[in-house]
Amino acid sequence: MKPATFNKIKITTLFLLALSTFYFLPKIINAQTASGTSAIPPRLEITVKPDGTSSQVIKVRNESKEEQTIITEVKDFIVTDNIGTPVIIETNGDNNRWAASSWIQISPNNVKLKPGETKALTLTVMPPANALPGGHYAMVLHSPNGISSLSSTGASVKNQVGTLVYITIPGDINQDAKIESFEAPKFSEFGPIDFNSTIKNLSDIHIQPVGAINVKNWLGWKTAQINLNPENNNIFPYTTRDFNTTLNKKWLFGRYQATLQASYGSNNGLVNSTISFWVIPWRLLILIGVAIAIIVILILIKKKQPKNKRPTDEVAELEKELEDLKKKYKDQ
Repeated sequence: MKPATFNKIKITTLFLLALSTFYFLPKIINAQTASGTSAIPPRLEITVKPDGTSSQVIKVRNESKEEQTIITEVKDFIVTDNIGTPVIIETNGDNNRWAASSWIQISPNNVKLKPGETKALTLTVMPPANALPGGHYAMVLHSPNGISSLSSTGASVKNQVGTLVYITIPGDINQDAKIESFEAPKFSEFGPIDFNSTIKNLSDIHIQPVGAINVKNWLGWKTAQINLNPENNNIFPYTTRDFNTTLNKKWLFGRYQATLQASYGSNNGLVNSTISFWVIPWRLLILIGVAIAIIVILILIKKKQPKNKRPTDEVAELEKELEDLKKKYKDQ
């Protein structure tokens, strides 16, 4: 096959591929958004006494362009990673210190929604008389009836959205926490500088640390204050959570000290940790040093060269030579 013919076939194939992608893409997007559902609010905090009752309103919205029947159920969850991801568990609530699904009722638990329609549901919490003080947790899940998707393994998975319910039973609640790690690069050439910290919750209730990292230079002067992210940083009981922050400054020099300090809980507990790090732009310093050395060498070379005689001295020498010539001619 001639190269020109091959190139024509290649260009035609690419054009048809691009055209088919453009044609089918809207259909794929529509299929993905057809089952869209929203849960309002995404998280709900409730305080209720043992053997008491608390009712709250939650909402579910049909974001799709088709009518949907929404089935609502309540599940227990735990957190096992360092970023706060809730994982649904299917266990008996009596065996789970933190479980609260058996305390919650949703009414109604089956609603039909038109496209764009929002409906309110009543969430009622009824803890038993022997409910332990501290945190208890559940997840209210909304599922479009009959709509599911395929997971990476090919299994059918329900499309669900939900509201995380954090329930606090008042009483003698243990509240404690510690900083498991606080790190930054020991040596850097330039900023920015990344800080990685991990806080562990040792309490019987979730906590939400509020604090900042204060950075000082080698003179003790404050260089920056970096706040911890105050949003979505709840730490589940007896789990850890990672916090990543950045000192967004490029030009730094010398030894720095960074102190992480955060408060948590209703008793305003405090945790802190201090580290030090160096920032030396060594390549820039070498470049400046070489430039200075070159300038010094040029100055020394200049000084060693003989000085040029002044014009007046040259005129005097010429006049002397003329006088000598005159005398010579006179003598002849």
